[in-house]
Amino acid sequence: MRRRSLRPLLDALCLLAAFLLALLVRFRFETSTIDVQWYWVSLGLFAGVDIGYLYLRGMYDNGHVTADRTAVVVDGLVYATFLYLLVAYLVKNTLFSRLTLVYFLVLSFVLQVALERVMVAVRRRRYARGIDLVPAALAGSVDDLAAAGLDALSLQRGLGMRLLQTEGRVVTAGSSSELEVLLDVGTARAVLLASPLPDTSQIVELCLRRYVTVYALGGTVHTLPYPSDVLFVDHTPVLRVRDLLVAGVGARVKRLMDVVLAGLGVVILSPLLLVLAVLVKLTSRGPVLFGHRRLGEGGRPIWVFKFRSMMVDAEARLQVLLTADPSLRTEYEATYKLRNDPRVTRLGRWLRRTSLDELPQLLNVLHGDLSLVGPRPIVADEIAKYGPASAAILRVRPGVTGLWQISGRSDLDYAERVRLDMDYITHWSLWLDLRILAATIPAVLRRKGAR
Repeated sequence: MRRRSLRPLLDALCLLAAFLLALLVRFRFETSTIDVQWYWVSLGLFAGVDIGYLYLRGMYDNGHVTADRTAVVVDGLVYATFLYLLVAYLVKNTLFSRLTLVYFLVLSFVLQVALERVMVAVRRRRYARGIDLVPAALAGSVDDLAAAGLDALSLQRGLGMRLLQTEGRVVTAGSSSELEVLLDVGTARAVLLASPLPDTSQIVELCLRRYVTVYALGGTVHTLPYPSDVLFVDHTPVLRVRDLLVAGVGARVKRLMDVVLAGLGVVILSPLLLVLAVLVKLTSRGPVLFGHRRLGEGGRPIWVFKFRSMMVDAEARLQVLLTADPSLRTEYEATYKLRNDPRVTRLGRWLRRTSLDELPQLLNVLHGDLSLVGPRPIVADEIAKYGPASAAILRVRPGVTGLWQISGRSDLDYAERVRLDMDYITHWSLWLDLRILAATIPAVLRRKGAR
């Protein structure tokens, strides 16, 4: 973890070295003909954007590390270059040599990729010497571990894992209850699934609830909805199950972003919120806001608020409609929505088409029930339609918007909704949140899938 925390500083040093080398190659350090101050400002801007992007993509967070780290390095350099060129254009400054920029980009890529390779080599060397090892419990059989061509030494070298032992023998657990006892009395920070046990899903849930990293030999967790990274230990594939819970520094930054943006939204949109509240009150009897019971993070019931867009006796009318028209019942049971819902008021229909009815959910964000970006909030009756993915999705705080919002909303069937929610959870990063927020406004303006 200490080395992980040094990575931003080391990346900054790589960029500084690339910058100085680029100046050496291009100008031989003859800086009398260039605007030195602008060059240093440009380096600061470039480094800030690049390192910020690497952070948002999880390069400095063991919990959400992307598989293709080289591609992330390239993306960071591309985004930093784009923003630098944009700023240079806005301030009308063209004093940075284009050839110097090319040298700088090439050298930055080489040095940052080389740094990653060095860090991996150093980490493995320390593992081989027994340094920085993580105590791990074995779930399953030692024989299955040996059959896969692995032993305690290979796990130590490849994963930095030290299997718990008693009197020279590896301690094993054959069920979730045995593992729970082992975790209670031991110091395990990781669990290796070596055998396909009957209660594998309970074991994974137990570990994730306790923030214990789960590793598994191929075939032991393939039916679970959790994403995983494939690691190779002595040419044997080992899956590392990634926790879907947003935690650590990333969680704090995500929450800070939620509070700041939602707070600004409430302040800036307060005149509009007031006007809409008055219109709802004047055009139909009943309360201004409608609270709908949904399942929040951890399956906790929450109330999600919207501007009321239906008649006050909407639930009673719904039962009458579904009883009288089987086709409407089929449609409702498929999506829990009706395409041309007669219960919606005239103003409510416009509010729904423009998504303005969802603005009060900014208050849910400030309260902490919702995030700005996340999986779709679901009702208890929908759990069965989500299948095994429901346990994974309920580990994450639902959002006002998400991949489902920018991909069709009500036009999507449940299979597609589940896929999009799992895609978001699997690939979560702060950068992905920012991209979804940026894409939400055009999606709302297009009104695709809004009912």
